[in-house]
Amino acid sequence: MSFRDRMEKFLQKSVETSKEVLGKAKEKTKEAGEKGALRIKIKRLENQAEKKCTMLGSRVYELLVEKGQSTVSKGTADIKPLLGEIKDLEKEIEDNEEHLKKL
Repeated sequence: MSFRDRMEKFLQKSVETSKEVLGKAKEKTKEAGEKGALRIKIKRLENQAEKKCTMLGSRVYELLVEKGQSTVSKGTADIKPLLGEIKDLEKEIEDNEEHLKKL
């Protein structure tokens, strides 16, 4: 095998290896981007849930103290929708966390 043939073979192998490495790097970058986006989404959902919990506490205080209601339950008209929204947010957070674990 001549020097030229060996160099061509070496260069061809180098190009193939570079393509393979770049392909793997591209996949890892995509995966990291997806993980980052999911983490941001989870944090946003957690913030929304926290705000809903704050609203819930305010609503309970309003009913008990300002309106003089003696009791409040999860079936109370002003409370029930907020509890449902909080539960939905918690479920969405759990689903996204599971998806993140799978990546």
